[in-house]
Amino acid sequence: MKTHNAIFLLLLAFLLILGSCVIPESNHVQPTFYLLSELATDGNKSHQNSEASFHLRQVELPTYLQDNRLVSRPEKGVIEFREADRWGEPLEEGIARVVGLNLGKRLNTLSYSVYPHRKKVPCSYELSITIRRFERIGSGAILLEAICEIYSADQVTQERFLKKIELGEPDTGKEDVNEEVMALSKAMSACCDSIVQRLGSLPPKVPDE
Repeated sequence: MKTHNAIFLLLLAFLLILGSCVIPESNHVQPTFYLLSELATDGNKSHQNSEASFHLRQVELPTYLQDNRLVSRPEKGVIEFREADRWGEPLEEGIARVVGLNLGKRLNTLSYSVYPHRKKVPCSYELSITIRRFERIGSGAILLEAICEIYSADQVTQERFLKKIELGEPDTGKEDVNEEVMALSKAMSACCDSIVQRLGSLPPKVPDE
């Protein structure tokens, strides 16, 4: 009789252990990854001949933009990192990639290099871009604030750029994030247009020996 009671108690304890080991339903959301896109200038026209060449140095980002999660600023002094929306490449590399492609098209040249690749020789201009803001603000716009230093001949020229692009009606779906990423790409494209206009007023560097 004692043996049967012991077996019964063991079975009961085993069932209780199994009941306590039930794995709760996961709340994990698979993130969606996004990339910036290069965009043609208005009319798809180049601004200069193919003799221009340039090198883009490493893009500098503030610490909060070095995360791969997309960032929003719903109000002043508040930052939100979005777990479900992420960059598919380091943001500084994505910015460098689209700036190189945009400027290459606008200058009608294939003679350019982008960090971490070495500078090509000869090189007409060197560029250094520092990003200060590059995110969604509030619920209906994106903001890009950047400083570009252009090294040409024996001088350094600083170009400040500020661009705000309004988005459509707020939405919680992925299409809204696609619009946001496209607006960021458009802002970077407009920045490249500004750089090209400045390059047109600057003398090229003396070819390296």
